[in-house]
Amino acid sequence: MNNYDIEYRKLEHLIVCEHCNVEYKKGTLLNNVELVHNGVSKSSLDDLDTSIELFGKKLDAPIIVAGITGGHAVAKEVNKNIAIAVEEMNLGMGLGSQRAAIAKKGLEDTYSVVRDYTSSLVIGNLGAVNFTKDNWNYETVKKAVDIIDADAMAIHFNPLQEAIQPEGDTDFRNLDYLSDVIKDYKKYFGNMPFIAKQVGEGFCQKDGLYLNKLGFDAIDVGGSGGTSWSAVEYYRVKDYEHKKLSEKYLEWGIPTAASILDVRKSFSKPLIATGGIRSGIDIAKSLALGANCCGIALPVLKAAMKSPEEVIKLFESLIKELKITMFLTGCNNINELNSARYIINGELKNWIN
Repeated sequence: MNNYDIEYRKLEHLIVCEHCNVEYKKGTLLNNVELVHNGVSKSSLDDLDTSIELFGKKLDAPIIVAGITGGHAVAKEVNKNIAIAVEEMNLGMGLGSQRAAIAKKGLEDTYSVVRDYTSSLVIGNLGAVNFTKDNWNYETVKKAVDIIDADAMAIHFNPLQEAIQPEGDTDFRNLDYLSDVIKDYKKYFGNMPFIAKQVGEGFCQKDGLYLNKLGFDAIDVGGSGGTSWSAVEYYRVKDYEHKKLSEKYLEWGIPTAASILDVRKSFSKPLIATGGIRSGIDIAKSLALGANCCGIALPVLKAAMKSPEEVIKLFESLIKELKITMFLTGCNNINELNSARYIINGELKNWIN
């Protein structure tokens, strides 16, 4: 694939996500989770503390923008608008895959623009498969970190997306190499957190064990229920055979709620819930199931295509809903929400117990 193809594909993804219906129909399974209402509450809605600490940064709410974009002029404006909103609300944000900036000089500012507008938590993003395919190493990570002055680095795993893309890279056999990359980076450049990130198909308990063995400091479950990359590729590709292939996998993946519960069985470090998080209630449920923070992508993208003010309005709505949900469950802070009781499949549970 040439560098022009990478840049053009970034634009195609933005256009498709903004204008086409690319969300899973089956949902996240969060609708099957019911938080236990506290009729007395014993909380003050005005004094609830939604703040968390994540990767050494204090955030005013357990919300980050999941990695969306970069690598095209349009993406630069999107990232700028997100960064302005993130700074205003003191939240965090991830960037889209930085492969374009690694492969083609001149695209760095479509990512680095975020540091012109925010000093908050910023997470870089590189593809797992490229470390073996393109001989990337810890110095590649350093380059990606330096472009955005990253506070953490996400390594994304996307076998389904790669399998259905005409340009996809599908040899995931040598991922043990990532253990050396992580160790070498920390040895030479400092103890920066590494996040294993799925992009819409979720991780399972077995994945959690393996990713912990590789040395990852956190997992972003990236469950199904939000953006379906099979749907994105279905609308993007022109070839009929590739369209038929993408269509077969539109609903493939582990729903977000199930992925949180399954990964938490084998992974005790920070867990980020992304994949179809659409409300403050979804955020509260995800944290009760065992997540430490939630990531949101598609609604933020659509807002950021308009203005930073639209992104801020979205954040304000999510946080207001989160606070009301905490109030109704008698939770004064995020730690209490993490131990809140919930009902699933008719059983009363608490993930800590």
